Amino acid sequence: MQVLVEFLPQIGQLVLAVALGFLVGLEREVHDKPAGITTMGLVTLAGTLLCQLSLAVQQFGGGGDPTRIAAAVMTGIGFLGAGSILREGRHVEGVTTAATIWVMSAVGIAIGASYYVPAIATVLLVLFGFWLKPYTDRLADYIRKRRGLPPRG
Repeated sequence: MQVLVEFLPQIGQLVLAVALGFLVGLEREVHDKPAGITTMGLVTLAGTLLCQLSLAVQQFGGGGDPTRIAAAVMTGIGFLGAGSILREGRHVEGVTTAATIWVMSAVGIAIGASYYVPAIATVLLVLFGFWLKPYTDRLADYIRKRRGLPPRG
């Protein structure tokens, strides 16, 4: 029980990471987009845990630069995100999914580094961006039409 109490802050970080990942994932699932609740929860969880481990290794005399793990996580997640991008001719799909996976990994790292306010603010901005998307799409279509360009898609 003593060990559990000792790791309560880290467990709290992991729970927060999963909760924020689930929020973004839920928004994706409600709009029938790939990389939903489970994916976003796992991505934020992994980012948080790897950041915690990196900081722990440094704290207990392991030396090294803790930012190296964060950089490696972001690179690895970049490859995961790249796998969600599909191209057929000039039509490209999955870029928003890839970007969302990438930013949620950064949210997980921020939580693991105890940057809770920036992590929560980032999630709120992501959700706000998704909420704005139909409006910005309409605005882009209107501008394209005014310029005599064909509609997107």
